[in-house]
Amino acid sequence: MARRYERKTGQRQQSERELMIRAEFHEPPDLDKLCELLIRLALQQSGSCRSEDATRPKRPRPTASTSS
Repeated sequence: MARRYERKTGQRQQSERELMIRAEFHEPPDLDKLCELLIRLALQQSGSCRSEDATRPKRPRPTASTSS
C-alpha cells in the first residue's frame, strides 16, 4: 500500500526560488559572491530560454531552390 506524499522539509523547489540583488558596499567587493550570483543568473535565464524553446513550435526552414 502506497503512502500519501508528505513534504518533510520547508525548503522550496529550485523553480520556486527567486534571486534578489541587494547592494552591500564592501572594500573591496567580494568577487567570489559576485561571480556566483552572475553565474546563477545566467544559468537561470538560459534555463528559462530553453524551456520556452521546447514549448514553442519550430518554424519550417526555407528550402533553397536550385535553378540552372
